[in-house]
Amino acid sequence: MTTQLPPLDLHAHINPKTRPAHLERLGAVVFAATRSLEEYESVRTRRDQVTVWGVGCHPGVARAQHDFDAERFGSLIASTAFVSEIGLDRRSKVPLEEQERVLDSILGRLQAAPRIVSIHSSGAPGRVLDALERRPIRGAVLHWWRGDDTQTRRAVELGCWFSINAAGVKYPHDVSLIPIERILTETDHPSGDRGSSAPRQPGSVADVEEALARIYGTTVGSMRQQIWANFARLVDESSTGTLLPTPVQRMVAAAEPQERGHD
Repeated sequence: MTTQLPPLDLHAHINPKTRPAHLERLGAVVFAATRSLEEYESVRTRRDQVTVWGVGCHPGVARAQHDFDAERFGSLIASTAFVSEIGLDRRSKVPLEEQERVLDSILGRLQAAPRIVSIHSSGAPGRVLDALERRPIRGAVLHWWRGDDTQTRRAVELGCWFSINAAGVKYPHDVSLIPIERILTETDHPSGDRGSSAPRQPGSVADVEEALARIYGTTVGSMRQQIWANFARLVDESSTGTLLPTPVQRMVAAAEPQERGHD
């Protein structure tokens, strides 16, 4: 009998004051992206059962970029399996060169301490790939990826993973270039799910799963299993299993036999 696993949302923004019980009622495993080291410090002592809070330094948040401290970041990642949201953003008021210095510093730390890393690349997909080529890491997940065909193939060659939201599945050709074994789901709530069907909330990826099933020619149930199998491989690649909440560790273990079945 196949274990029924919940929806997986690898990138959502959540108010740090939201109660754990409220997040558990979402019925999903959600990876919560913070925008600054300061924001992460406000949640680092939480013991959520199915929500994983990430250490973030959003490229579009000037204060987060200007205040970034590599030593502080290095100490914070000891308490989580997840780093998000980091990357580059061409629309940011922070000069790209400054963003690149911060990203390079973060990637340097992650080379020594791998994590699941959700990476923003709006308007700068090529420069993000350049950064990953200079500082290769394990566990790099390109979130809301909008690179062209050549850049997508390059990202696959670099070993990147891709988390797809409701906005992303509007471009089925682009998604189809990504191997099914590298696909994960996200909402990027409250931005990436603006066109989603109700309820619009973290963890609500049913419409994304349905669209991915159509793109890859499989069933929705098989797509859910594939996503969890992919996630299990990502956890193994990044050596982050013991940093996940215990219930999520159990779900990963349940997904692993399905993963071997896809080999």
